[in-house]
Amino acid sequence: MPKSSEPTRQKLLEAASKLVAEESLAQLSIENIADKAGVSRRTFFQHFPSKDHLLAAVVEFSRPTYLDRYRMWADSSGPDATIDQRIASIFAGITGAAHNPNWKGCCFIRMAAELGSLQGHPVHQLVAAANQDMERWLEAELAKEKYQEPAALARQLVVLINGLLMIQLVTHSTAYGQDIGGLVKTLLEGHKHKMASIAA
Repeated sequence: MPKSSEPTRQKLLEAASKLVAEESLAQLSIENIADKAGVSRRTFFQHFPSKDHLLAAVVEFSRPTYLDRYRMWADSSGPDATIDQRIASIFAGITGAAHNPNWKGCCFIRMAAELGSLQGHPVHQLVAAANQDMERWLEAELAKEKYQEPAALARQLVVLINGLLMIQLVTHSTAYGQDIGGLVKTLLEGHKHKMASIAA
């Protein structure tokens, strides 16, 4: 693609990213993406053959910063916090987000859910890769503090994170986040206990 067209492609990606964060995919159209970016429908098709190709590009475009909010929540527990405290802060952050009546949840999770019935959609693989980024980050954090089976534990935590995001999006209730704290604590302590037993 010529360099002169890159700013226009960037504008389309930025416009689509904002709209995806604010709207249902069912309400998202090529027309409102083009309008938001300040370009014509014809220009849209010069950069993306379809809305689905643009959505896949949006996930790829957003993926480098996907973990930023989770890291921010983890870091809010303080520089000397242990991994279990950092993880608790992530769940507390997700729970707190549901207090905002305008909260739309995680756009990656929403896209995967709304496009779930479309087998082979390009977004699926990219969202899966973003989840694997989270798994690897959590695995590395858990391994630093010598948790047993950090990869399996990281996967379990990602399941709980994604489940909480989805149920809060549907209900806008913080009760689920408050209740899940005990489950996360038990899960982490179970792996700590196993490690201590092996060391003994």
